[in-house]
Amino acid sequence: MGGDLGPRSVVPACARFLIRYPQAELKLFGPRSQLQSLLIKQPPSVRERLEVVDCAQVITQGCNPVQALRHKRESSMALALQAVKSGACGAMVTSGNTGALLALGRSILGTVEGVRRPALGKSLPTADGSCFLLDLGANIDCSAEDLVQFARLGQEAQRVFSGKQELTVALLNIGAEEHKGTEEIRRAGKMLQADPSIHYVGFVEGHDIFTGIVDVVVCNGLMGNVAMKSAEGVIRLIGQKTFTIDKKAPIKRFFGQLAINLLRKWRAQLEPGRYNGASFLGLEGNVIKSHGGASSEAFYRAMLTAKECAESDLAHQLGRAMALQAQQQTGCD
Repeated sequence: MGGDLGPRSVVPACARFLIRYPQAELKLFGPRSQLQSLLIKQPPSVRERLEVVDCAQVITQGCNPVQALRHKRESSMALALQAVKSGACGAMVTSGNTGALLALGRSILGTVEGVRRPALGKSLPTADGSCFLLDLGANIDCSAEDLVQFARLGQEAQRVFSGKQELTVALLNIGAEEHKGTEEIRRAGKMLQADPSIHYVGFVEGHDIFTGIVDVVVCNGLMGNVAMKSAEGVIRLIGQKTFTIDKKAPIKRFFGQLAINLLRKWRAQLEPGRYNGASFLGLEGNVIKSHGGASSEAFYRAMLTAKECAESDLAHQLGRAMALQAQQQTGCD
C-alpha cells in the first residue's frame, strides 16, 4: 500500500511474477476492498496463487517511526513482517515508509546478533560485474563502528549476489587521500585496515562506484542515498537526451540514427528500474525496500531481488557469517 502508486504498481507486478514462476505463491497485504477491483482483472491462474490478507490499517509516508510502532501494529506493513517472522513468507517487498519499515522490522523481526543498525544495500552494475553499495538511506549519522559493521554485512551479501568469495571493500569519501573526510570515516578506515577478515583497499569517490574497481562500497545513509539517486538522475537525463535529434542539424541527425540502436540497448541495461529493490541487511528476515516512486516494472524487479534473497536464505546466511566473525574476533582477543 506504500509508495506513490500503491497497489496500482504492486498488483500488476505480482501477476507478472506469478506468470513467470508457476510454483510461486504470494500474499498481498492491504485493505481487501481496495485490492479486489484490481485483482478481478487478473486471470484465474494468478488469483488462485495470490492470497489477500485484509488489513485495517495502512502506514502513510507521513507516518513517523514512533507512530508506526505505537499505533500501526495491524497495518499492512506490520502484518507482512509478521508473516516473515512466522515463516509463512520467505521475504517481503514494500515501497512504503523507510523509517517505519526499519522501526517495525527491528521490533517484529529483531536484528542479527551483534548488529547495531540494519543497513539498506543493493548490488549495482559496473563496467564488468557488480558493486554492492550500502547504506542507501536507513542510517544518516554513522559511527566508525557502524561503517565497519556495514562493511561486514555488505561483504557477505555481495558474496551471495555475485558468487565471488574474494572481495575488495572501500569507504566512500570526498577523496582517496588518507587525510580526507570526517573523523569517523578516517577512523573507520583505520579499523578496516586492521581487520584481517576484510580486504580493505582504502577510500573511493562517487565516480568509482560504477567502474568495477571495488566489490563493496560502504558509506553512511546520506551519502549512499544521494550517490544512488544522483546516478539515477544522470542515467535518465542521458536516456532523454540520447534520442533528441536536432532536425536542423543533418550531421547530428545522421550520426544519431546510426547510434540509436546501440544507445537503446545501453539505456535498457542501465535503466534504474532494472535495479530496484534494496535489501535490509541485519534484520532477522528478508526485507526488500522498493523505491517509493516505483513503476510496476520496477516493483517487479524488486520482487526478483526478494526471490533471490529467499532462495539463498540471505538473512540467515548473514546471521551465521556475523556470528562466525564474532567468534573469531573473541578468539583473537
